[in-house]
Amino acid sequence: MKRLLPLQSTILFFIIIIFSIFVFISYKLLLKNIHDNHIKNQEIVFYEIQRETNNLLTKLLYKYSKEKENILQKHKEVLEYLEDNSYDIDLQEIYEKINLFYENKPFNIYITDENLIIRNTTFKPDLGFDLSFAKEQFEKNKKAEIIGVSPPIFEMYSLKFFTFTDSYLNQNSKRVLQIGFIYDDVNEDLRNLQSLINSNKSIKDSNAYIIFNNGYIGDFIFKSIKSYKPTLQEIEKRIEKGKELAKNLEENIYITKSFEKNGSEYKVSYFSQKSAIFDEAKIIYSIVFDEDEYLKNLQNLNFAIFLITFIGILTIYIIFNLRYKENLLKYKDKFIEHSVHEIKTPLSIIGLNIQLRDKTLGEDKYTKKIEGALRTLENSYEDMSFLHTKDNINYLIENIDLENILKERINYFEVIAKMQNRNFKLDIIQNCKIKISKIELIRLIDNNLSNAIKYSKIGSTIKIILNNNILEFESFGERIKDTKNIFKKYSRENDSVGGHGLGLDIVKDICEKYNIKINVTSLQNGLNNFSYKLK
Repeated sequence: MKRLLPLQSTILFFIIIIFSIFVFISYKLLLKNIHDNHIKNQEIVFYEIQRETNNLLTKLLYKYSKEKENILQKHKEVLEYLEDNSYDIDLQEIYEKINLFYENKPFNIYITDENLIIRNTTFKPDLGFDLSFAKEQFEKNKKAEIIGVSPPIFEMYSLKFFTFTDSYLNQNSKRVLQIGFIYDDVNEDLRNLQSLINSNKSIKDSNAYIIFNNGYIGDFIFKSIKSYKPTLQEIEKRIEKGKELAKNLEENIYITKSFEKNGSEYKVSYFSQKSAIFDEAKIIYSIVFDEDEYLKNLQNLNFAIFLITFIGILTIYIIFNLRYKENLLKYKDKFIEHSVHEIKTPLSIIGLNIQLRDKTLGEDKYTKKIEGALRTLENSYEDMSFLHTKDNINYLIENIDLENILKERINYFEVIAKMQNRNFKLDIIQNCKIKISKIELIRLIDNNLSNAIKYSKIGSTIKIILNNNILEFESFGERIKDTKNIFKKYSRENDSVGGHGLGLDIVKDICEKYNIKINVTSLQNGLNNFSYKLK
């Protein structure tokens, strides 16, 4: 026994080293997976909110384009009224007149003093509000001899959308007249958007900016906040932020930046795109994510890995000493099970992002190619999963309508076939039903369709024929030299075509289980026919 101790210690040392390496690699993979999922989830949330924000702002801008001339006309009516009256009179009479045909009375009147502070208004909460931040724009409109009309603005006190007109009361006056128009019919859309944003606790802030070519910047804050009157400095700071983003952001490019504030970590994501309503305007979306929870999860992961490593090494030592002959683990099945499980998540993420990209940017030839490759990979994944579980699961036997399954699977492989310039033709001469598990029937059909696509000629048509109880897959390609050998595991006649040689082995096992007779014919002209006589 003493002679074995050095060998035992050496083996124990190597096992601990291997275990440590395995834990380290697993940690790195898990860390990357958590990071990637975190990024993808943020992107999904961002684009969902961006889409809903875009719908709201597009609706708002459309309403603005319809009401703009009418708002201008109301401004002129008030100017004419004030020419015959004092600027400090009660405005109730003209207020009622301009709102005569509006149930919700969306128009309000604002008159400033020489310092651009509101001194007379029909909207009392705005008394004393300083408009000097817009003085440059007022002067520009005066010089151009026009009445200024602002695109929609989000007012933080009332949490509503407004459009404001502006002009000096006369050419010699320093006092400004504004008419405000409230967009009440988008309130429900705003509430729905805010509900979506507030349902995600990691979202710290959600903004949007509308930047027009003439320099106008509209700032929208969609994260639900307590209403308040912003200071002049806050307004000017947001306007400068909009200008900076408009200058530095490229269109249709998603970018992120990390920053720290008050001891907390944040990530801000930006996206810029042209307005669907005005060619001379673009919309910039900005969402701030709180990263503290994510970083806390990473800290927990680090601690857990350390604890697992320590416990694992200690456990290996104890088990090795107590049960020397029973310390070999069955890694093969565990590894396959882990691999199959890990593949599923990236496949789901890829599929979800393809759908998200199609919805936001529309389908194109590249997404079609990606979808075709994804479906090919999913088919390989299903083969791996089936091989791993087929001996451990008793599949439910059903009486299945073969025509419906064929149509479903052909529709699934249609994208793959088109990307590789092949076509399908389904010929149902006489339908039949078969007693078999649905999972095994799908594997039989999928592997025949996959093989037909791989080994058929470019531009050819793959025929699937169902006549009573005989199912045939017919294609044109190279002649099969050994029609028996191709059903053996890892066997492939054409090494230039991708694959593992597992598909037809799976088909053979299923056929043997259900007494399905296989017949393969391959002619000199390249016609290959796989026929299955069903029971």
